[in-house]
Amino acid sequence: MIDTTSPYLNQQRGSRKKKTAVIIGVVVLVAAVVGGILMTRQPKRTDQTEVSVVEKKEPSPTEKPKIDKKSVKIQVLNGTGTPGQAGIAVEALKKAGYNPDNIKTANAEEFNNTVTTITARAGFEDVASDVKDALKTVFDEINIDPSKLDEKSEFDIIVVTGGKKSEETPTTTITPTQNPTPSPTSTTTTPTPTPTLSPTPTP
Repeated sequence: MIDTTSPYLNQQRGSRKKKTAVIIGVVVLVAAVVGGILMTRQPKRTDQTEVSVVEKKEPSPTEKPKIDKKSVKIQVLNGTGTPGQAGIAVEALKKAGYNPDNIKTANAEEFNNTVTTITARAGFEDVASDVKDALKTVFDEINIDPSKLDEKSEFDIIVVTGGKKSEETPTTTITPTQNPTPSPTSTTTTPTPTPTLSPTPTP
């Protein structure tokens, strides 16, 4: 029998098999390289996002606006009725660095306060604490009111004075002296009664 398979055909089939094997190998190699690149890039992206999130969160707690004491508007209300008590509080605030031109005094609606109360506008909590420290030399009990002043309030801090720490200076009352009225002389024997004046106390 004669062999019909030619050596040329065998060579072509062998070269085709080699080409497909090479193509498959190249495709597998490219896929492996691309997959490796993708795998290595993914963790880096997550690390970068985590770092950026941490960096954004760190500065927020330390960002507190500094308030100039000289620009703080304070109202001091006399809550005991003791004359000059609001003025004593103003002097203590002046020594602490607050501008007296921005401090106004008035009488409170009631005069039976035993505790000095400080109420602040929102954002002035640190100032309220500083005012409390400044008034400790004058008043025994000082409380910071947790409620806030209205945003439309003219003042940033309102202080209502209470019981005084130091003893109150006694007020001396002056009693008016009565001048005797001379009785008119008359020729009659009946004496004329002298009118007596009742003393009026000073306010």
